[in-house]
Amino acid sequence: MSTFQRPVKVAVSSTLPTDASQSKEMYHAIAPSFALKATVLLLLLGQNTSYTLLRRYSMASLKEKYDPQEVLLMGELFKLIFSVAMTWSDPSPSDAGPGGHLFERLSYLTIHSGKMMALAGIYGTMNVLSFVAIRRIDAAVFTVCAQLKILTTAAFSVLILKRRLTPTKWRALVQLVLGCILVTVPQISHKHTTSEEEEEEEEEPNSEYTSSTQFLFGVLAVLLEVSMSGFASIYFEKVIKTADEKLTVWDRNYQLALHSILLYSIYSFVERNYFTLDPPPYRPLHDFSHVAWTLAFLGGGGGLLVAMTVKVADSIVKTLAVSIAIVTSTLASHFLLGGPLDLPMTIGALIVALAVLNYTLDATYSS
Repeated sequence: MSTFQRPVKVAVSSTLPTDASQSKEMYHAIAPSFALKATVLLLLLGQNTSYTLLRRYSMASLKEKYDPQEVLLMGELFKLIFSVAMTWSDPSPSDAGPGGHLFERLSYLTIHSGKMMALAGIYGTMNVLSFVAIRRIDAAVFTVCAQLKILTTAAFSVLILKRRLTPTKWRALVQLVLGCILVTVPQISHKHTTSEEEEEEEEEPNSEYTSSTQFLFGVLAVLLEVSMSGFASIYFEKVIKTADEKLTVWDRNYQLALHSILLYSIYSFVERNYFTLDPPPYRPLHDFSHVAWTLAFLGGGGGLLVAMTVKVADSIVKTLAVSIAIVTSTLASHFLLGGPLDLPMTIGALIVALAVLNYTLDATYSS
């Protein structure tokens, strides 16, 4: 009997450690991925908060007069240089070739950059639509409509990536939009009055029709921009994660920065020469301060972090981080710069926090 029982004991004891070791290996495989996601999201949150806070300090407190278009352009230049350096040193496999052969790799990326050229074109069109909208509608209306990009991103995620969002997640995204509106609108609504519009209505009998038409045109422009923003986010995610063409995140950032620099340069030239009355002589980087250079650096870093966030997570998670940054930058602006903070804004901040928790802690199946 003893010889019959001994093999049974050995078989049972040899099975349990195997299952335990497999579970341990699975845990260690998942943990670094979660740590990477958390790190990238925290960096994106910090970048958005510091960029917004520093920009408010520069414009409101220091009254600096540098060209915002040049800040964007320098940010893309920083992103281009950093992406080239990473492309050169990154050993990850790429269709562009090994990282050590920089000229051949950059030549391949430049020639095969059609997808990122299209994305840069979308971003350029969004800038034009934003310019058209802000000239025709109030800044508060523009801000409210702009928050809808959270929902358009989710909608295109479902349509293009076939991602399934549960009703709980949809409710959380709607709450997120409402919370962001409550936080942002009070900051700008007190700066605008309607006295000038009332005087124009008294002087021009047909101004009501013209005003309503221009308002409708502005709303349509910002809604189109919001829709393009959601599409661009999902398009970028699809390109980053596609298996058809194997390129690294740094390769894609190089392509996007290259075309963005070209488009920003054209846009700045056209705006300065055709949409500005009596433009002064152009002096590159005039009135550029240390704060402006810091903003350019943060802006370029934000583009890199967005790409990393889309790569390790998804575009909807990116919108969550940006929404939280709206709240943190508002709170920081109140305590550091004396910015507004009233009851509706406080309620909006709480709604944003609850919406993010509802979205991330939803245990319902989704894919």
